[in-house]
Amino acid sequence: MARFLGVFLACLMVGMHGAEAKPAQQPFVPSGTATDMPTGLAELCRAQPATCDRLAATPAPTVSTAVSTTGPDAPDADKTRLRLLKRIDGMVNARVRQQSDMLSYGVGELWRPSGSGRNAVGDCEDLAIEKRLELIDAGFPPERLFFAVVYQSGIGLHTVLVARLDGGDMVLDSRSSFVEPWQDTRYQWLIAEHPGMPTRWTTAS
Repeated sequence: MARFLGVFLACLMVGMHGAEAKPAQQPFVPSGTATDMPTGLAELCRAQPATCDRLAATPAPTVSTAVSTTGPDAPDADKTRLRLLKRIDGMVNARVRQQSDMLSYGVGELWRPSGSGRNAVGDCEDLAIEKRLELIDAGFPPERLFFAVVYQSGIGLHTVLVARLDGGDMVLDSRSSFVEPWQDTRYQWLIAEHPGMPTRWTTAS
């Protein structure tokens, strides 16, 4: 995250004027100007291209028990998706022991799936990746999932997973036990992935 200092400072200056006025009626994370993808995610895609392909569902994973919620006309689609989001979010948060990349890998920044089995460890990015992969495997539409980098005083830079429902964007956060609308979070939103496209990012403004 340290390598985002330039983007962070620029977004922070904008955020000082607009973060408090984040419109409650805006259900989706805004998309601004194009920006670089996080360096940790870029490194993951170079080191583990198959994982990066799974995040983008290229090719689409084989799922034995997919949740059939494709398109806004599916009955109660948002309710079905939200139940799945809450289940996966709660499971990963409960099973993964959160610790820094320095403790886990001996480096300052490394994006890797945390896993969710015994002795699973990871930081915010690792849990976000794990949740995304498990949601895709459970049948959640991959084109509705994306990462975002946010900021909060006292926490610093932080990565979350966002799921796009028909009614708005919902946040899966390693620091929270709740899945909540993005506009209800206390974060300043800096940059976000284009849904389902890990290599395409924009400012969140």
